Amino acid sequence: MTRVRVAAHVHSDWSDDGAWSLDAIARAFARRGYDAVLMSEHDHGFTPSRWEAYQRACADASANGILLAPGIEYQDGDNVVHIPVWGDAVPFLGASRPTLELLRLALREGAVCVFAHPWRRDALLRYRPEWGALLSAVEIWNRRYDGIAPHPSAMAFVRQHSLRPFVAHDFHTRRQFFPLSMSMRLMQPLSAAALVEAIRLGQCQPELLGISALRFTCGLEGAIAHALEALRRQTARRIRALQAFAAP
Repeated sequence: MTRVRVAAHVHSDWSDDGAWSLDAIARAFARRGYDAVLMSEHDHGFTPSRWEAYQRACADASANGILLAPGIEYQDGDNVVHIPVWGDAVPFLGASRPTLELLRLALREGAVCVFAHPWRRDALLRYRPEWGALLSAVEIWNRRYDGIAPHPSAMAFVRQHSLRPFVAHDFHTRRQFFPLSMSMRLMQPLSAAALVEAIRLGQCQPELLGISALRFTCGLEGAIAHALEALRRQTARRIRALQAFAAP
């Protein structure tokens, strides 16, 4: 059994709002000690042929001991619910599908699905019980939207719906670099298929700097993390206000 450190939910310049090339992502995450990156490009702009080209590009960029596993972040018709999907030899599933239809199709194709940033635009209010058996996990900590602490309501949502916890960078720019990872136990050599199987079987744990990320959802560690995140947001607002005041 092999344990690998994986960065999840990463966008490249193949997404319309991504800035980094696949080669740059591979170098940057390898330098930070990751073994693999679960890519997740936005579904709009993709077609079956572009998806095939993207898979080849991920394979070409996988070097220096790091694997880029191709994936798509699918969204519903009005851009509220987002579902990153990863699989081995899974075709492009089509943009803007209804969520339940997408989840069922992904399962038939042997893919795994994660409910991304449920608190963005109150996406969690659209959650339906029938999703539970089709989801492999839910993001309890999304660096882009939650900041440097997991969402305060994350574990209550996980427990209420019996979902597995997941942490993600939602990487678009260097601002999302943060030592979150999914620690995965692989029963076979590192590959996209091995990562998908680990997620499917629940052989993965969310971590921060090698420590269980769940420790930062409650107790003293959680209180400190959430206090620091509140301070970070307050400071950012004040800096923006000063910049606006000083602008010509």
